[in-house]
Formats: sequence, C-alpha cells, structure tokens
Amino acid sequence: MSLGQLTFRLVAEQGLRFQSFSGFAVRGVLFDFLKRVDEQLALKLHSEKAIAPYSVTPVEVLQGHYSSFIFNRLDKPAMVQFKISVFEPGLMNVLTQALLSAGSPSIRLVDADTPITEISVNQTSFERILEEAKPVRRFEVLFRTPCYFRRSITTDSPNPVLKNVKPPYRAVPLPEASLMFRNLARLWRRFSGMSLDYRDYVNWVDEGGVAMAGFPDGIRTIRVYEHPKSNKWAMGFVGAVRFSIPGDMFTEKHARFTDALMRLAEYSNVGGNRTAGFGVVKYFLKDSG
Repeated sequence: MSLGQLTFRLVAEQGLRFQSFSGFAVRGVLFDFLKRVDEQLALKLHSEKAIAPYSVTPVEVLQGHYSSFIFNRLDKPAMVQFKISVFEPGLMNVLTQALLSAGSPSIRLVDADTPITEISVNQTSFERILEEAKPVRRFEVLFRTPCYFRRSITTDSPNPVLKNVKPPYRAVPLPEASLMFRNLARLWRRFSGMSLDYRDYVNWVDEGGVAMAGFPDGIRTIRVYEHPKSNKWAMGFVGAVRFSIPGDMFTEKHARFTDALMRLAEYSNVGGNRTAGFGVVKYFLKDSG
C-alpha cells in the first residue's frame, strides 16, 4: 500500500493570522479540496470515528535552510508551506483529481484566497519502509508540534466516578514509549495491508522493549485552543527525546519494526489530533545493528 505526501508552497504577501492553531486551518483546506470532487467522501471522513487515513502539518515558514511552524500568526511576508499525507490510494486519487480540476489552485487561509506557487509529491509504500528498516538500537525523536497520547480508562473500575467519565481516556502529554508505539502500530495494522502480529509487538514494547533515554534540551508543554473564544483546548509537549532498545530486550525483528514505525511517523504524525497537525516529528536514527 502506498503513502503519499503533498507539499504545498505559497507566498504569504501580507503575513497570516489564524483564529487558532494553523493545523486546524490546513485540515480545513484538505476538506475544501475534497468537497470539490466528492462531498460525500468529505462528510464521511469528517464524521466517522475510525482511524483517519490522512494527516497534515501546520503552516511552516521557510527561512533559508531552516523552518518554523506558525501557531497563530505571521506578521511579515514570507514563503510558507504545509503538508498533507494520505494513506489510502482512493483518497489520494480524489485529492489529485481536485487539484487537477482547479486549474491554478488557490487556497483560502484566514480570509483571503492565496495562489499556490508549487506542489511537490513524495511517495513511498509500507513495503518499501519495511524493506529499508534497520535494526535500530538508539534513536532520537524531535517532537516539532504539540503531542499527546490517549490512555484508555477502564470502565469496569469499582470507582463510581470513573464509570461515568467522558471521554473514556486520559490525555497524556508525555513521550511514553508504550503509548507512542501502540498508536503507530495501530496505524500500520490499519493501512499497510501487511500481516502484523500486533499483540506480540505491543507486549514487547510494554515490557520495556523501547525505553526513554533522555531529554537533551528538555521538553515543554503547550496549550492549544481550537477557537479564541471557546474553552476547548488540547495540551501537548514539544522537544527532543532520546530512546533506546535495552540490550536484554533487543531482537532484530522488533528493532526493525520500531525503525519502520518511526519512518511512518514522519508521514502520519503521532498521538492525538494528528489530523490537525499535532505530533509532527523528525526521526534521527543514532545507532543500529
């Protein structure tokens, strides 16, 4: 099965201001494109509770060899970009059709239509990711946008308060290896079309197969509101985190799959709200073999 990532570049001639986190605006752009071709598909994707076959990044300012994400506003003209990743061929076909039918496509960011100056496509496949995976021993993950994970709450708890908690999970704004790799393994199982002994792998992770090894520059938490006048918000952590596979837990099979999942993460994002640009990561393999 294929993985596709489209990068959109445009010039923000008068800067940009968003009502909240720019990832929400980019997700809106994706749905605007889909509605041009298949409004029912757009409605289905928006409403269904299944694992979403796409992810986006927030708007990113390009500055030479460096870049930084816009959370709420950009006060000067700049070249910017955002990315949309798609994990199902059918969805990619609809998105491609929408772009081709638009002639010279433009997008509505905030309150102005802005022409797109460049669209580039990066494609790979789950099979290729797995073929190229290395038996990682140490790696670092830079969490570039706020990331949090969901931990399910046991509904059969004797505590009467927990029985009625909604939603039935806790948000965890920490880089817990067990939660992160469970999240990525579910994505792989859902979209790869490849057989996976999911239970064997997550049991290995839960038993200490992947361990946090340090925070070179520390991590910090950021609270993001969906709308400036609402109290609906999410909190996530950002920063670099080092991980390792302990020697007494190392198996080549699991180490290679861990590397494959982190390569997937650069397309899919990780954790909650990944479809709105949360959990954007950069993966650095430090030691393998």
